[in-house]
Amino acid sequence: MTAARPRALRPGQWDLASAPRRVVPLYLSIEALAAGLVAFFPGGVPTEQDLARFGALLVVGCLQTELSLSTEKARRYLADGPHISMTSVWMFGGAVVLPAFLAVALTVIIYLHLWLRVWWSVQRRSAYRVAFSATTVVLACVSVHPVLTLLGADSVQVDSWQGARVLLAVVVAALAYTTINGGLVAVGIKLHHPTRPWRRTLGTRSENALELATLSLGGAAAVLVVTQPALVALMLLPVMVLHRNILMRQLEEKASQDSKTGLLTAEEWRVRVAAELMHTHEPFAVLMVDLDRFKRVNDTYGHMAGDAVLRTVAETVTKQLRSYDSVGRWGGEEFAVLLPQVPDEGAREVAERIRRAVAELEVPVSIDDTSHTIRHLSASVGVAPYPEAGTTVDGLIHAADTAMYRAKHAGRDTVVSWADHPVQERKSIAPTSPPNLRLRPPS
Repeated sequence: MTAARPRALRPGQWDLASAPRRVVPLYLSIEALAAGLVAFFPGGVPTEQDLARFGALLVVGCLQTELSLSTEKARRYLADGPHISMTSVWMFGGAVVLPAFLAVALTVIIYLHLWLRVWWSVQRRSAYRVAFSATTVVLACVSVHPVLTLLGADSVQVDSWQGARVLLAVVVAALAYTTINGGLVAVGIKLHHPTRPWRRTLGTRSENALELATLSLGGAAAVLVVTQPALVALMLLPVMVLHRNILMRQLEEKASQDSKTGLLTAEEWRVRVAAELMHTHEPFAVLMVDLDRFKRVNDTYGHMAGDAVLRTVAETVTKQLRSYDSVGRWGGEEFAVLLPQVPDEGAREVAERIRRAVAELEVPVSIDDTSHTIRHLSASVGVAPYPEAGTTVDGLIHAADTAMYRAKHAGRDTVVSWADHPVQERKSIAPTSPPNLRLRPPS
């Protein structure tokens, strides 16, 4: 009996063999391009100063990883999209001041060290995906020097009157760096997850702002390492504090997000309504959106398909809203919407848009390797305008829920406003129950 060959010697069992069809040619092309650029344009022969700068950036880059192991691991656990690495500070700084070959060597060593010490143990991604991620950073680094040369800023150590030119060149180089790196990573993510929205693939505004912040610090590190290499160590503490603050923000966001849909939790949504009541004297509205007969979806296709429907509906509802509206998952298949500065008539229009968008949905799902498309969804929507429907959080929720209950009894797939109730009937069903006691309409 012969021993089985290691998996590494069996190409048919590599993760690459099961990758999406267009992944292999794209990844190999990008990796070949990066290797070719480094081989044909390695930059000048490294001087002693270059080696000193390389050593200074390498030491602080690896030291920052070692001092931030727990923070980086926690951020990796929480990541649900492009991950912004704080080591970009040192890699971009090296790309600004080092010959291309040394800048690439710095990037590869720091990236490999970070992967071995943190990412491999937290997220066991396929080796080919790790190699591609590293390649995108290498390409981004290789793009920096041509930009600086084109703008006449080959060195950051220039006379003060030329500082504005250097600033412009570094800013443009940073934009090129983040565009190349982020764009290629987004394409790779999209190929592996075709249904993932582009917003989550390209990163949020705050994530992209963080990337630019790390590159700004990288530009400052480049100036320090040219003038006084030892002083680059002073960058360690600010980078580590920023890193920890980012983790705290991620934890806060996770605590306020529903894990299944990414919307606000019911508790966080209530906080938003309370804040609106406290700080505004203008009309606004609350909507309750409930999927009709959602139990049939779970019974017919299973709970995994039901979860896919909930995520799709959540994205659909969000697309019908403004960036500063608030939408949360209120219950199993019920969503709550806060519309600041929108009176009853405008709220009805928004509710109608949501109702129509849900009715037009077609949700592809896979059950036992068989593809299905879920259609004919509908939603009942209740509208509660402030101040007519109530002047407290519980009062508005009760009013929206009651209006949605009426929409269910009116035949479902419709919109009903609290303002549609006769005046006497509004008084008879005014919210007198204790907080959180809510009517539960039929699905």
